[in-house]
Amino acid sequence: MTADTPSGDPASATPTESTAATEHPDPAGVAALVTMLTATHAAVYATAAAGGAVAPLGPAAAQARELARLSCLAHQALRDDLITAIRARGGDAPPALPAYRLPVAPEGIGAALALLARIEDACAMAAHDAVAVLVGDVRALALDALTGTAVRAQRARIAAGMPLAAASRALPGT
Repeated sequence: MTADTPSGDPASATPTESTAATEHPDPAGVAALVTMLTATHAAVYATAAAGGAVAPLGPAAAQARELARLSCLAHQALRDDLITAIRARGGDAPPALPAYRLPVAPEGIGAALALLARIEDACAMAAHDAVAVLVGDVRALALDALTGTAVRAQRARIAAGMPLAAASRALPGT
């Protein structure tokens, strides 16, 4: 008798979530999670760059620094959740690159806020696309990511003094 099952037959053991996932792979779901992870890796890098760029600018940059810090923490947590979800479904989570090309050089408060908004938009688009193909807990994860990125992009735009209408760009297709 083995410890796997009361009958001692390992073949009758109930599969764990990870073995069940590898037996019934969901390539589209894993691909959507990997796309989200790739965008999230870039967001961790970009939010750290934005925060670092405004760090020496004193009290005038306090709001931008806080937005960058909160964004970085949110993306780090999302990255960890995405890696877990990808691995649970039998996928390979790609590592972060050593550096990323930033869409906006964070040279000053306004540019750092613009970078935060743009990177949140990119993550919102990846999460938006993922919501369409995911189900269950990972769909909820993608939906939460979409909501969070949209809100953070809007906050960055508002802090930069952009009109509210510009803030709606955080949601793809609008």
